[in-house]
Amino acid sequence: FLLGLILVGLLLPVFADAQVQFGVGARTSLFGYNQDELDGSRVFWGGHARVRVIKYFAGEFSIQYREDTFGFRNGDIRLETYPMQLSGIVYPLAMIPVTPYFVGGIGWYRLKATINGDLDLPYVFGQGSVVITEEAPHIGVGLEAFIGDHFSIGGDVRLVFLDFRTDLINYKYDAVL
Repeated sequence: FLLGLILVGLLLPVFADAQVQFGVGARTSLFGYNQDELDGSRVFWGGHARVRVIKYFAGEFSIQYREDTFGFRNGDIRLETYPMQLSGIVYPLAMIPVTPYFVGGIGWYRLKATINGDLDLPYVFGQGSVVITEEAPHIGVGLEAFIGDHFSIGGDVRLVFLDFRTDLINYKYDAVL
């Protein structure tokens, strides 16, 4: 606690000079259940909001959505995925026109599986849904290009350490978004 107070005290002059910048934007990402599935049909769509407090640090909240349908035997499984991420961003080179950044944070991942028809599996028939929600950390690196004072475009690669565990699903996946 004392160390935290000392750190805040040392950073007060930095926060006094802070120029808060806020922005929103569209977000898309590719995801595959295996390496061969990274194609256009595996796209998440959504948006994000960023708050940059000082030129080296920012915070971001993002939410996305994707729906997949898999035919299986005499039925199908529809998966709806909603990843939400809360991230901290560090810009080590500050405000140059094209700057790399590091990102890390926590995410909440909601997966809804809806079953229709007969999948010819024990105890699985008819129609029904199961919802699974897990949280997982993520880290990544990216590059952002500033276009004037009000616009930027960027991209990053994030490694998500995701582990779904239920009575029906035991699925560990280290995803790259």
